[in-house]
Amino acid sequence: MLGIALVLVGIVLVHNGIMFLSKSRVVTKGEDGQEITTVVPMVVASPKSIAFFNLIVGLALVVGNLIVFAFHTTYGVYASFQNIAAGLLFGITYLFIAGNLLFKLDPRPFGIYCLGVAIFSAVAAVYSLVQLADIGMTYGYSFLILALLWISWLIVWLAGFLQFNLKIKFVDKAFPYLSIIVGVVGAFVPALLLLTGVWSLWG
Repeated sequence: MLGIALVLVGIVLVHNGIMFLSKSRVVTKGEDGQEITTVVPMVVASPKSIAFFNLIVGLALVVGNLIVFAFHTTYGVYASFQNIAAGLLFGITYLFIAGNLLFKLDPRPFGIYCLGVAIFSAVAAVYSLVQLADIGMTYGYSFLILALLWISWLIVWLAGFLQFNLKIKFVDKAFPYLSIIVGVVGAFVPALLLLTGVWSLWG
């Protein structure tokens, strides 16, 4: 299930990064020395169309992972619950983004959510590393993969808090690029490796 979820996560992260790049502002100086602010039209898309895409992916992740949880049988494998948690956390994230775009909501509650998920991601990463230390690299490489994935996702969610709540301008400018990079490296590529059997994770 994690591989399927990460395909969607990777696509929507890259999609959102490209869409938000279209709103990047460039400040230049005119001939008279005054600053001129222009919007870079890399990709032109309405907020509603971006929201609709996030809504579809968010619903698919939430509903899909709830179904997996309802019929889950390997209750002794905690890593499999991490897979479900990751899918739900990403799904709720995209539902938040869709709601904010559709209804122009205050993004600060979403930022607080991002902070909470970032803290959870840090705990999940540490847990995976502890399991790796106990089992060793021979049989515990799956936990190493999980730890690296949680760390990459932690960065994205923490950036959401820094952007929407602390109003750090550098994060605001860098976030589209960060979203694209994590979408490829932290989601889409791992999904392809999981679905082709190159990597193996429980659940």
